[in-house]
Amino acid sequence: MQGRHRGDAWRSANQAWDVIGTLLAGILVWGGVGHVLDRWFGFGQGVLLPAGMVLGVGVAVYLISRRYGADDR
Repeated sequence: MQGRHRGDAWRSANQAWDVIGTLLAGILVWGGVGHVLDRWFGFGQGVLLPAGMVLGVGVAVYLISRRYGADDR
C-alpha cells in the first residue's frame, strides 16, 4: 500500500459495510412493514411485501447518496 495509510483501507472497508448494512436494513424494515400491512388488510397474495422491499431499497439508496455522495457546495 504505497502512498496510502493503512487507516484509509479500513475506512473504505467500514464504508462498504455501512452501505451493505443500510441496504439490508431498508429491505428488512420496509419489507416487514409491507408484510404487517398485508396481514392487517388481509391480502393473501402478499402485494405490499414486495412493494415495501422496493421502497426500502429506494430509501436506502437515497440515504446512502446523502451520506456518501459528492458534496456540490
